[in-house]
Amino acid sequence: MKKFHSSALLAKPAKPISYIVDRLMPAGGILDVSGPPGEGKSTIILSLASSISTGSSWFGLAVKKSKAAWISGESSDGDAINRDLTRLNVSEKSDITFFLPERELFKFDTRSQCWITTTEGRAVLDEVKSAGIEFLVFDTVGSVISGSKEIDNDQQRQLARHIRSETLGITTATLGHTNQASAREEINLRLHYLSKAGGSGFPGAVRWASGVSQVQHQDATTLGISEEVIGTKKLVGFGVSKHNEIPSPVWTNRRPAVFEIKPDGALVLFKDGREIQPVKKSKDMKCKEVRSAACSF
Repeated sequence: MKKFHSSALLAKPAKPISYIVDRLMPAGGILDVSGPPGEGKSTIILSLASSISTGSSWFGLAVKKSKAAWISGESSDGDAINRDLTRLNVSEKSDITFFLPERELFKFDTRSQCWITTTEGRAVLDEVKSAGIEFLVFDTVGSVISGSKEIDNDQQRQLARHIRSETLGITTATLGHTNQASAREEINLRLHYLSKAGGSGFPGAVRWASGVSQVQHQDATTLGISEEVIGTKKLVGFGVSKHNEIPSPVWTNRRPAVFEIKPDGALVLFKDGREIQPVKKSKDMKCKEVRSAACSF
């Protein structure tokens, strides 16, 4: 248990918020990203991980250069990962280690009624920590666990806390799915963490939650994009709905970024019916190295 008193806290200057992506993603803790299967979660976060690993700005947002690791229960082999990296034009200077575990990493123990880390999970996490990883992605978290009951909010809160304790000091992004019932809702609701499959147990225990959803014809007026354009391009909305301890992010579920996933798999930022160039990096962001955006435009 941690304990603080207001007088002791106010006796020293407040520390500024530490970001891993300026004005968007805080450093530390669990950051949850949810959305329907196949709509662009992995594409967007892999692009982000690449920029973080090289210290390159991500679509105009400065990042803190950090070694990255990607734990995938969905990729088949190295060739599949190579294709994903190639279509996103990922730099050869990127520093991402990919793990494809053969068994679950976390398991719910019915006897003790708590989550445990498996032998495989311990081996992977030990490698992550020994390598000095600062940004870790689980794609998807549901593919590397067993014994999970999505509708059990208490169990899901325990899962988030268990992952947080096992990845302490590492900014960890967990990718998960939304429920089918949210598919017909407005985009701000589809991007909200309450649309996550199973309920509010897992997102309720994390520091930051965002959503990814393909833009639909019904979103035309909300996003200011014509239905004709929506019908001819794969456009994906990305926005943050939970941002504990930080001011309003640059992209929220009500003011989402819209990305286009090109037929060849490339990712570009899209606005007002056109592709746009990245804005200049924030002067408030301090990081070792910030270069031009890693993704092609």
